[in-house]
Amino acid sequence: MSPTDRLRDPLARQAAERQSHERDRRLLDTMPQCIWAADAEGRVNYWNRAGLEYCGLDAASLTDASFWEMLHVDDRDEARVHWERGLREEPTFERQVRLRRASDGLFRWHLVRAVAERDDEGAVVGWLATATDIDDQKKAEDLLREAVVLRDDFLSVASHELRTPLTALRLEVSNLLRLARLDAGSERARLIAKVERIDAQTARLRGLIDDLLDISSLAAGQLELQIAPVDLAEIVAEVGARFIDEAARLGSRLTIDAHERATGCWDRERLDQVVSNLISNAVKYGDGKPIEVAVRAEGGHARLTVRDQGLGIAPRDQERIFGRFERAANSGNFGGIGLGLWIVKQIVNVFGGAVSVASTPGAGSTFTVELPYAALAQRIAWSAKPQEPAITAKAAPPSSSCTAMRGGRMSPSAAAEPMAAPKPNPKRWA
Repeated sequence: MSPTDRLRDPLARQAAERQSHERDRRLLDTMPQCIWAADAEGRVNYWNRAGLEYCGLDAASLTDASFWEMLHVDDRDEARVHWERGLREEPTFERQVRLRRASDGLFRWHLVRAVAERDDEGAVVGWLATATDIDDQKKAEDLLREAVVLRDDFLSVASHELRTPLTALRLEVSNLLRLARLDAGSERARLIAKVERIDAQTARLRGLIDDLLDISSLAAGQLELQIAPVDLAEIVAEVGARFIDEAARLGSRLTIDAHERATGCWDRERLDQVVSNLISNAVKYGDGKPIEVAVRAEGGHARLTVRDQGLGIAPRDQERIFGRFERAANSGNFGGIGLGLWIVKQIVNVFGGAVSVASTPGAGSTFTVELPYAALAQRIAWSAKPQEPAITAKAAPPSSSCTAMRGGRMSPSAAAEPMAAPKPNPKRWA
């Protein structure tokens, strides 16, 4: 009898299938993962050797309940509901649960995945599940998460503590500068220049401390806001005036085009921070060449552009520079800790806007910020203080007023992880 004829014979075909199943089971027994198989109704009817040894079970005494008894009592009910829902809807099952390890009785986190087995017609005939031990990974993630929280707490406390003596120092410098300007002596001009340099350095230190304080608030999604009608053009004009002297000192001519009113519902201080960081960045990397800042009111949003003709940014760095502590230029040549643009992006995101950069190395950079006039974008969840009524923002023209709100917080959005699709026509294991 030829091999083809033997396969046509029902008994021979069944024997070949059993032999194939035995070979596949032996293969599964060599794998270190816990592996199970279940029938179409979800009843577990196969464990590989690693699964039996891990859970300390005997193949001869297995029942359908054996699998669920291995789960931590706090995980069983939700996992079973999830599993039964998956049986009806036929998706890929994926869940993190704790399984008891027989060798020491400890419950360790596992990532359990199950895919449907289908026949040639696509009907579900069974399920194949694996469990991967991720306990060490989860512990490492927890430690990292705790370290991040501790770091942010430290930055917050340190920033507040540093602000106290710095505030007193700035007050004394202000008094000293006032006295120097009243002095009619021959050293008056030189004294004023020295005090102004001290004042500039204390202002710079205050900015760095504020950045460190903001990083913890932004990372936690707890940025305090005071929402009120704000004219972006007015903010740009004020900030630009503060930077004219510094730009001139570095050889750059700073031009401010902020004649169009662009009034929206924003936080004035945070908007000032966005504009200041962008202009400061242009002055720093402008290479002593002209810098142009412009505000435009366009439909339902305001547009701010800051254009320099300086060093420029390589294409590979244009996305990276918006990250924390990221810098495109050599830190030995330019000051700063790489937080300015990250803070700009986070604040702009809070208002539902967008920031982008167009740049060519050696030809300068153009940063563009687009801000919708409504402070509360659809994707941002806000919570007002209990004594204040909740508000809902709608798109409004530049001249519209908005309700003031204190203490708004942004909530970061979370996206579900994608699941792998089941493979077509797998073999049956039960």
